Amino acid sequence: MAYLNIHCQPSLLRTIEESGLDYVKSTKLDEIDVIIPYTKEVDQLNNSVEDEELVQHFGLDYDQVNCIELYD
Repeated sequence: MAYLNIHCQPSLLRTIEESGLDYVKSTKLDEIDVIIPYTKEVDQLNNSVEDEELVQHFGLDYDQVNCIELYD
């Protein structure tokens, strides 16, 4: 299954935990990786809004996001 990996600054950890999003703490970099399953709904959202709106949809502060990647 494909998924979005949203690389966030550690300062978002509390927000991520409170929102119930799946995440892992990166061992290589000082960041939190939020894992979002790439469903049809997420695909439609991803293709219809800018990155800032996409991460805000998941309750994340865009200013604390380092990178967004799609993995198959």
